[in-house]
Amino acid sequence: MLTKILRCSFVAIAFLTLTACGEPASKKLPEQVATEFIKAIYNDNDLKTIKLLSTSKLKGIIGHYSSVKMIQRHVMDLSLDKANVEVTDVGGDFFRKSRKDLTVELHINGKYNGGFVADDRFLLMTFENGSWKVKRIKKS
Repeated sequence: MLTKILRCSFVAIAFLTLTACGEPASKKLPEQVATEFIKAIYNDNDLKTIKLLSTSKLKGIIGHYSSVKMIQRHVMDLSLDKANVEVTDVGGDFFRKSRKDLTVELHINGKYNGGFVADDRFLLMTFENGSWKVKRIKKS
């Protein structure tokens, strides 16, 4: 009887250990990740976060540039001192249950060299390694 209890306890502990070690899927919606990506570029100047929110292919392109200003100029094709970001549209299914690629449209505005600049960007998002990542950036 005691060995049966110990065996059941061991199985329960092993199960809990294995399920706790798994990395949980990201709870962030694709539009939240897209907004964080843009804020990391324009407001936080955080290269680490930019790479973290990028697919491996985009991460390679971003790694080619040595500064956030260069990423603004060459990857985003939009230079700003600071940015305000607004989600204007999200393609894909209404409830965000699908893990297929979808496009997030963002309206980005801010100041650059004393003038006001506003433009839209379309971020193609994909579900990779348990979370949404930016796959590609397109100009409107």
